Amino acid sequence: MCGGLAARRLQFVTTMQVVLAIPVAGLIVGAAAGLAWPDIPFAWLVAALCGWALLALHATRVGRATLLAACACGAFAVGGALLAAAAWQDAWRPPLRIIFESIARDTRAELLHSGRQPPVDDTAPVVVTGVLRTDAAVTAGGAVSLAVDAEWVGRLSSSARDIDVDTNPVRGGVLLTVLGSLGREHLAEWTAGRRVRAPADLRRPARYLDPGVPDQERALARRGVSLVGTVKSAALVTVLERGSPAQEAAASLRAFTRRALSASVGHWSPRASAIVAAIVIGDRTGLDDEVERRLQESGTYHVIAISGGNIALLAGLTLGLFRLAGVLGRAAMLSAAAGLVAYGFVVQGGASVNRAVLMACVFFIGRAWDLRGPPFQPLVLVAGILVLADPLSVVDAASLLTFGATAGILAVAPALQGQRVPRFLFPAASMLAASLAAEVALLPIAAFFFSRVTVAGLLLNFGAIPLMAVAQFAGMAVVPLFAVAPAAARVAGGVAAFGAEGLVRTADLVALAPWSNWRVALPSLWILAAYYAALLIAWLLWRVGHHPRLRSCAITACVLSGGCIATGVDVPWRSTAHGRLSVTFIDVGQGDATLIRFPMGSSMLVDAGGLGGRGAFDVGDRVVGPVLRALGVRRLDTLVVTHGDADHAGGATSVLRDFQPHAVWEGIPVPPHPLLASLHQQAVAERTQWTNVQRDDRTEIDGVEVVVRHPTLPEWERQDVRNEDSIVLELRWRAVSFVLAGDIGRTSEDEISRSFVPAPLRVLKVPHHGSLSSSSAEFIAALSPQVAVVSAGRSNPFGHPARAVLERYDKSGTAIFRTDTDGAVTIDTDGNTLDVRTFAGETREFRGWRLELEVGGWRLEDGSPGAQRRRRVDGGR
Repeated sequence: MCGGLAARRLQFVTTMQVVLAIPVAGLIVGAAAGLAWPDIPFAWLVAALCGWALLALHATRVGRATLLAACACGAFAVGGALLAAAAWQDAWRPPLRIIFESIARDTRAELLHSGRQPPVDDTAPVVVTGVLRTDAAVTAGGAVSLAVDAEWVGRLSSSARDIDVDTNPVRGGVLLTVLGSLGREHLAEWTAGRRVRAPADLRRPARYLDPGVPDQERALARRGVSLVGTVKSAALVTVLERGSPAQEAAASLRAFTRRALSASVGHWSPRASAIVAAIVIGDRTGLDDEVERRLQESGTYHVIAISGGNIALLAGLTLGLFRLAGVLGRAAMLSAAAGLVAYGFVVQGGASVNRAVLMACVFFIGRAWDLRGPPFQPLVLVAGILVLADPLSVVDAASLLTFGATAGILAVAPALQGQRVPRFLFPAASMLAASLAAEVALLPIAAFFFSRVTVAGLLLNFGAIPLMAVAQFAGMAVVPLFAVAPAAARVAGGVAAFGAEGLVRTADLVALAPWSNWRVALPSLWILAAYYAALLIAWLLWRVGHHPRLRSCAITACVLSGGCIATGVDVPWRSTAHGRLSVTFIDVGQGDATLIRFPMGSSMLVDAGGLGGRGAFDVGDRVVGPVLRALGVRRLDTLVVTHGDADHAGGATSVLRDFQPHAVWEGIPVPPHPLLASLHQQAVAERTQWTNVQRDDRTEIDGVEVVVRHPTLPEWERQDVRNEDSIVLELRWRAVSFVLAGDIGRTSEDEISRSFVPAPLRVLKVPHHGSLSSSSAEFIAALSPQVAVVSAGRSNPFGHPARAVLERYDKSGTAIFRTDTDGAVTIDTDGNTLDVRTFAGETREFRGWRLELEVGGWRLEDGSPGAQRRRRVDGGR
């Protein structure tokens, strides 16, 4: 009798698990499809829904349960696609974006009417009113960031505090940067929930149109941010209304927590104070960029982000306290759930905290009503709720990491319970198996979203997770102790500092094994699908214990696809040596970065972009690196730093670290310059050859002649970086010449223009981003380029490229391409023709003219389609 009841209960639980998984799986797949193809006609989806309904009716009549389940999955998939497509349209073009575009069109028309050149991207001076989404945060550059849920915007009138009376209500997120030194003084006033008003220059978010680089504008839109803007001074930001009592109380508690941690933990280590603040209340504004990078490389970054692990520890602590008190009934479970909801409201950790709190609440509520079931069931339930609430979460990296890691751990949990492991080894064995399962499940996600693969976390998590628990619990103890006993709070702060500093020390161990983490190219979707399909088939066959040969094939396919992901090569037999010279002008915003791939596979990077001021965004790591990996470059042969300006050399540090070039070329040394000095020290530490090149230096790479046209050695030691000292390179191959002119001005142009030999096909990287101080008419006439490429940032404050400069090239018959409008520009050549492709999709072909003349004793002949030949005709050496 009991056995029959147990069997029926098991059958019921299994059935419920399958029944729940079917619609959730359909929702997830449909939402992903709706985001991949958001413009799919609505009528098609309605027709598909009707088709599934008719098929389900037929399945019900004939009693086909499997067909009915498939129909239910398909119907929910259509619903998920509808939800996701609607959510994306609302996120991409909310009312705020529509009103902004209308104002921007009027602003552009006014500029054109006044004879001024409008920026490439839409910009508009407006007044914004909205509610602060989170507390104000200090950026890496010293400004203050405000995340605002806009309620309405209006045109900026003559007075900064006036708005048009015709302004309509809007909805959408905007990220404002408050400039000036006054921002820090107002941090306490700008807290979540308060309504503010400020005049701002709104614009579209920055984006880099390059292969392999994620679209940051779309990523921000998925997080609810449609526009960004700047406010000139904190004095212009007005607080119109305070938040609700609950919001004000939560803000006060967060402020008190920051003070307590700063005084108690910061007494021992300011760095530890920032780490503990990130763990306890999710405030990562004080974290050092280097610390974050080291934690990411070690695979332990997850411990400082409030997510599932932190909430699980807090839930475990709550259960432990209730157990000690002898209370484990329904009231205790509901109280624990309410406490976690309150904690999530206070810390404002965003979607990751909400997911973790929801999971914990499902667990506690299930315990309260004794709703027991398989471990996967609450995970599936939470996934379904989240997709219904936010369909965009199916492509959110944090969501995928959370559910992927949890699913991986749950997948191996039954196997762990059946193993005969000594009791004293079971905790360590369980943690190792769970960590390994999570790494296997997350390998494609980490490669796709972060271009990084690390195996260091398998071992480092043994220390990182306990140390995180120490920092979290001790940090939480600091807050109440600081109110009643500051001395005791300082002791607890010392314990928290020990845990936080221990996290950093464990991350430092990666330096002893640099092979344990590496960067990879963005994997293609088909290789990701192959990996997960093979992994799922292998796991299912392992669970049922049948078809060992098929299981072996699935495991082999999983290993092969995983190897392709881990090496960053979708097709292992593809070679980077394609017999052509390829030059890619990378879109790095207002800066320069040019990748050269030579005919036999050698590579050279000329400059690495960078931001002009202080900032946390590393162009070398976030833009240049992904482009190089996407184009098949795993290690550079040469890195050329034309000069030390941040927009040319700022990204070189990351490039030098990740791509380990064999040699670095520098022009005129500037010993006092901190960026160049740091780069030189890094090159010495990594045993990279450092060479100072000057005019008339030349070498040959894969049959391509590389000539240094500038600079000449100075008569005195430079104390500052100068644009006129830029390295100018010419690449000559058969009938083609590429000239990379750095940031030189007219003085240097006059010096070097006579050194160029005419070429049937010439490509010029326009000097100094198209500034008025460069590209003289004489220089353009001397080089006679067929193609000119301008590397400039969208809506840059310098007005590059200048209209007069563009007109000069246009009058000379030169085809102009621009990274700010065309994105990355790639020019391939076989030595006789030029094939130009832009990231925006434009393609053009250029052919040379027959050339036969003598210059300085050299004859250039372009007699046949084969190759241009160069030979001496005067008998001299």
